[in-house]
Amino acid sequence: MGKTMDRPVLFYDGECGLCHRFVSFVLDNEPEPFFQFAPLGGDTFKESFTEEEIDAFPDSLILMTTEGETLTLSDAAVYAMKTLSPGWCRVGTVMGVFPKILRDFGYRCVAAVRRMIFKKPEGACPLVAPELRQRFLM
Repeated sequence: MGKTMDRPVLFYDGECGLCHRFVSFVLDNEPEPFFQFAPLGGDTFKESFTEEEIDAFPDSLILMTTEGETLTLSDAAVYAMKTLSPGWCRVGTVMGVFPKILRDFGYRCVAAVRRMIFKKPEGACPLVAPELRQRFLM
């Protein structure tokens, strides 16, 4: 699996409007800075995983925990939600109660249409507020 990091890293699709919005949502709702962020296909992503792992990943957010565990699909979303402010943490906890097969089905359904529904916003990656730039890896 992935290598050990100081902070969890949320790998996201920089061309996807939904992924961009999710990263912004996480940044806006963290009680304190917790995650680092890196684009899928960037240097950090390529250095963190083997080519075989990269080829096997589903079309998903990918989250690497500080212990090097790699989470994809709904597991990545639930993990991220559980780190946020108390209200969103509860939402993540409730999401986690549902069986993984159901959560992943819902995740895949949204992922299949995300590029049609959530257009990439103007000014999306790599433009990041100066005070947040140190949390974004390439």
